[in-house]
Amino acid sequence: MSRSPDAKEDPVECPLCMEPLEIDDINFFPCTCGYQICRFCWHRIRTDENGLCPACRKPYPEDPAVYKPLSQEELQRIKNEKKQKQNERKQKISENRKHLASVRVVQKNLVFVVGLSQRLADPEVLKRPEYFGKFGKIHKVVINNSTSYAGSQGPSASAYVTYIRSEDALRAIQCVNNVVVDGRTLKASLGTTKYCSYFLKNMQCPKPDCMYLHELGDEAASFTKEEMQAGKHQEYEQKLLQELYKLNPNFLQLSTGSVDKNKNKVTPLQRYDTPIDKPSDSLSIGNGDNSQQISNSDTPSPPPGFHPHQFIQSQCTVPF
Repeated sequence: MSRSPDAKEDPVECPLCMEPLEIDDINFFPCTCGYQICRFCWHRIRTDENGLCPACRKPYPEDPAVYKPLSQEELQRIKNEKKQKQNERKQKISENRKHLASVRVVQKNLVFVVGLSQRLADPEVLKRPEYFGKFGKIHKVVINNSTSYAGSQGPSASAYVTYIRSEDALRAIQCVNNVVVDGRTLKASLGTTKYCSYFLKNMQCPKPDCMYLHELGDEAASFTKEEMQAGKHQEYEQKLLQELYKLNPNFLQLSTGSVDKNKNKVTPLQRYDTPIDKPSDSLSIGNGDNSQQISNSDTPSPPPGFHPHQFIQSQCTVPF
């Protein structure tokens, strides 16, 4: 790449090492042909290689053809201009991200459940195999005790359950939504998150465990507050569910085995695939005297094309 020594362009990359030119290299032209490289590459060619200019193949002279070190005033001016351009670039990015402040992004592997009693408002409890752990491997559980989403049902907690796999999150939602536990109706759906305020300002987030987004999310899973009020995020969730059913109609059934630690043997998990002539009028959930009866009409409806018998025979009996 040839440049005139008097050119006032922004600093460019060295065409050999592809590293940005240092400020001191801006006026460094080692060959009379005007081919500019950095001083490091010039030194390497002269000491370790053939000593020829990569452009015109003439031998490099002992001293560079043109090299005028910048004065302190010029260095400071260039630094100030560079800093100003960086600030302008950051401001422009921040302006372009302003609208994202009101956007929420659906997380395919995150279950948001409300209506939890204090008995269940514990991350370690919800992770157990008899609770949310039965649907798949859980990465993280966060409890919020300061909410009362259940309204007339009295004070209740909410939880964010993050699964490793998105299909496990959908399975949990199908099985837990509208289930009555401890006198409270659980409501479950895919959770959403927002963009980190530092990301919106194009700044480095100082929180290593920040739960908000630091990169652009899936556009199809992104919704404004108005769109969420219109239920668009729920339509997206149903779309994901229908796509999953097409790929695996039996995804609600747990087909893997569990290891008996005492006997070191693999035993099959309970499956609800025994043929029945007629589905019962209600499903039982709970332990002992705490069992609740809910009608089939209260259970989440499967997408079109999914047989209702198969739905009732799935792993949706929640032993809360």
